[in-house]
Amino acid sequence: MAMVDTPPPAIVVVGSGLAGFGVLRELRRLSPEAKLTLVTLEEGHFYSKPALSTALAKGKTAETLVTSNAEKMTAQLKLDARIGREAEAIDRTGKALLTTGGPVPYDALVLATGALPVRPPIDGEAAHRAIAVNQLDHYARLRKELPDGGRVLIMGSGLVGTEFANDLISTGYRPVVVDMLPLPLAQLVPPAVGEKVRDALAAEGVEWRLGRRVTAINYKGDAPGYVATLDDGTVIEADLVLSAVGLRPNVALAAEAGLDIGLGIKVNAFGQTSDPAIFAIGDCAEYVHGLSAYVTPIMAAARAIAPTALGTPTEIRFPPLSVQVKTTLLPINLLPPSRGTEGEWRCIEDDAAGSKHLFVDTGGVVRGYVLTQDKCEQRPEMDARVGESA
Repeated sequence: MAMVDTPPPAIVVVGSGLAGFGVLRELRRLSPEAKLTLVTLEEGHFYSKPALSTALAKGKTAETLVTSNAEKMTAQLKLDARIGREAEAIDRTGKALLTTGGPVPYDALVLATGALPVRPPIDGEAAHRAIAVNQLDHYARLRKELPDGGRVLIMGSGLVGTEFANDLISTGYRPVVVDMLPLPLAQLVPPAVGEKVRDALAAEGVEWRLGRRVTAINYKGDAPGYVATLDDGTVIEADLVLSAVGLRPNVALAAEAGLDIGLGIKVNAFGQTSDPAIFAIGDCAEYVHGLSAYVTPIMAAARAIAPTALGTPTEIRFPPLSVQVKTTLLPINLLPPSRGTEGEWRCIEDDAAGSKHLFVDTGGVVRGYVLTQDKCEQRPEMDARVGESA
């Protein structure tokens, strides 16, 4: 009796960011014959999202940020690319992804749906005009609407807001940063480092409005531009408003399909959701250790999810998840402690070369660190110290 040929596995990936393409690259490397389908609402170009917050200083336009266009990616990875299609629902029983272009059957489905900008409640006729630069087309609009030397109101002084303030002031624009917290990077670094960042950027001309929030954004009326009102009544005029108040994992598709949701789409050590045929990766995923919206964890997850989806269960192995803050005016490398870790920051060194802080938990174990300026070079040995006794 003749052997029955098993058809190659059909794997569908939703999302064309670093996570979606990261998995597709790994899948194609491991399986030349697998049927790979990409479903994306974006244009399907490959580009680096982290590069958006330093693109001005590097003179990049939306076009030059694209490292590999959709046609090239489709040909290179031999994809069935459904560009501009929305993933509407998952039929888990029938194993099909329902899209605006019809159903796509799958053996394994990978959700790389990313995160959506948090939209704080703000009054005013122009509130909807605040740009959250989280996609290529947002960046294109930023470039188009920003006059030379323009004044930019940035809402949020976390990682993205602070990097944008640094990038804008370094390229001749005038940023004003508003945040409810008392210092920039307040949720990532000890106050002493937040003060240094604030002062280093202020020395170059960044205006800080800390401990405040924007309550309304209106059009200027007589000229292009906006007028923002803060909760203390202060009025700020700006040519453009950037919203960098944070991202929320995009879990709608997964939640509607009945998958387990926490802060993100919950996955196990193999990247599988509560339905073993469905995986989640990147900004939308909540890994065993929590959310990880950076490049390193995405690549690590892709290297394990691809073989698992093809039938060889492989656990995700995360390297130390340290982050480089792209503030050229005060370089920082940090590894934040996991959410909810009890402990305290300790200043170990502080001199002309920079500072070094350790986060030590209640059991005396190092759970995180912050390095500034020249001390950023100590990153490899600090990564090794995490998990050891202080």
